[in-house]
Amino acid sequence: MVALFNDESRKERFEILARQNGVSSLLESCKVDLLEWSPGANDGWRSHETDVKALRSRDKRRLQIIFAPLDSTYHRAYAGTLALYELFAIPSEFISHGLESVTHSFGATRDESSCSAWFHFLCKHLTVNNVVGKPPQIGHPGSAELSHGDWTWIRTRVFMRWSGRHDKDRSSVAMVIFSASPELRDRCQRLQEVDRNQILEDPFSLFAICLDELWLQAQGTVYVIQRVFGEMERTALELTVAKDSERRNGHHDFVGLHNTAKHIIHLKEGAEAALLTASHLQDYHHEILQEVPPGSPTALSARQTSRMLAQRVVQCEVWQLRMASLQQRMQNVINLVK
Repeated sequence: MVALFNDESRKERFEILARQNGVSSLLESCKVDLLEWSPGANDGWRSHETDVKALRSRDKRRLQIIFAPLDSTYHRAYAGTLALYELFAIPSEFISHGLESVTHSFGATRDESSCSAWFHFLCKHLTVNNVVGKPPQIGHPGSAELSHGDWTWIRTRVFMRWSGRHDKDRSSVAMVIFSASPELRDRCQRLQEVDRNQILEDPFSLFAICLDELWLQAQGTVYVIQRVFGEMERTALELTVAKDSERRNGHHDFVGLHNTAKHIIHLKEGAEAALLTASHLQDYHHEILQEVPPGSPTALSARQTSRMLAQRVVQCEVWQLRMASLQQRMQNVINLVK
């Protein structure tokens, strides 16, 4: 039934765009980091680097987290990305939304043997350049960009496939994280210190962990924009109440004001998109929860995950409220300097 809705032309379009960009088609040039668990040696856990060609020929593990490069048509090893799509039967919707760089994407599929779900996370990223004696400036040190210009983004795409639902002794989980930050990688590496059974009983616990770390990354960007905007707001107020001669000597940074307002809009969009993602994950998890036998170990793990997903919704609501307030303050400053 799932095949009915899958459109293979999305993969073809990905390959055409990659070829037009002149990137490599070698599988071996696409390196991935692999965190995996399987009963046996080394307490079951192993963390190492491999390439997609080798990954494709490996035996299946009970629990795998694959850290892959961003699945971009500009990446130097697009054939490796296509191989990952094939290996984990990643649906065409996931590919299409990546090609369009959408802010919000969530989806889920189910067949006779397995389930899958995914989301895309796209949020503005900002770097502040601190110079002693000067206001904080958005942008990389030494760059020749416009005032408070920054063209970088947080782009992470997460896909998970699992089988053997409600039976941790037969279940298997594979998650592919495209463009994971160092912080997200470290967070996943620390899973080796916790009970893996909760992941096998309820794989959505991995989604809750990923969302939490991505939210923390976004809040770092929010902190940057608040610092920069606070200084702009103070300057605007001082020039407004200054005497005419002082006002003539001062000036408003209209380019910086425009760019900062744009960053706030992008961050607000990111907050709304993240809230939609968290809500959709929560809804789909609730749907799956209805199938869990009451009183089973899986039911306990699922309830814990459900509470964590609810907390992710709250986190995104906090982010959204913060950006709404900041956007209103920005509008007040714009009105002041007109």
